[in-house]
Amino acid sequence: MSKDNSIILGIDIGGTKTSVCVGSAAGHIHAQSRMSSGGYASIQHYRDELARLCASVMQQAGVQPAALRAAGISAPGPLDVKRGVLIAPPNNPDWRDLAIVELVRGILQVPVFFNNDGNACALAEYNFGAYRGTPNLVYLTFSTGMGGGIIANGQLIQGHTDTAAEVGHHLIDPQGPLCGCGRRGCWEAFVGGRRLAERLWEKIQRDDIRTSLLTKTGGDPQKLDVQTLMAAAREGDAFALAEWDELAERLAQGVGNLIMILNPQVVLLGTIAVHAGEFIMAPLRDKLPKYTWPWPLAACKIAPSTLGPEIGDMSALAVAVTALRQT
Repeated sequence: MSKDNSIILGIDIGGTKTSVCVGSAAGHIHAQSRMSSGGYASIQHYRDELARLCASVMQQAGVQPAALRAAGISAPGPLDVKRGVLIAPPNNPDWRDLAIVELVRGILQVPVFFNNDGNACALAEYNFGAYRGTPNLVYLTFSTGMGGGIIANGQLIQGHTDTAAEVGHHLIDPQGPLCGCGRRGCWEAFVGGRRLAERLWEKIQRDDIRTSLLTKTGGDPQKLDVQTLMAAAREGDAFALAEWDELAERLAQGVGNLIMILNPQVVLLGTIAVHAGEFIMAPLRDKLPKYTWPWPLAACKIAPSTLGPEIGDMSALAVAVTALRQT
């Protein structure tokens, strides 16, 4: 079986859901299903449910276990790629130092490859997206947090301790808001959806701000998210518009830094940009000239991710495809 026709199983482990797909080395998904990532009595319980899901998805795809060439795993960091270990998953504290590659290899009996979700998404865009093969490409998750993956001269930048492209934790304001990592002023603290919503709610309550966000959320802070902010801004809510403009400003600050450091041909932004489209991309482009030189900016395409909601599954496939190509 040639590598181009190889059948790959992909496992995309998120904070709340684990998705399993079967696809080709060309990025075509034949079958997919998901289960919860949490709520299990033990690691063994999770392993048993994952084994059942893998078998079910292979059956849906009409694939026999012997036909699998390899498996790829995409998971949130921090992690150790060389050892195949999840070091400290923030949403699954019981998984500390979980040997996930060994666990999956035991289920499937095929080679298993592993990387963090930001790197995996960059590999998916590089292998399967509209900008496939672009040698200098940056992918930004731009979702509840801000992670990333960097392709430079056609190679994924992994880093000595597998923490390259932790772009959300480059410091842009030492006096800025508290980040989930414990430091102040990380880029993620300004543009990550979770921290953005928390800060907005604190500001609304502290300053007794009158905004349609209160009506849209019914006064429930758990219902305030970037989608709600965007809807209010589109409707002309003054507070929401000002905060949306600030989001674009801080986004431009970080993207500008990356353009100056990496000189990429393409910067692709994930979830929030995919949903917002030009409502965030236009102000981002307008603000970028303040934060980068004109010639690297002019040579850089900045756009939402081209793979849409399937990027998680495709990222897991891309991890395996890339590793197979290098072996």
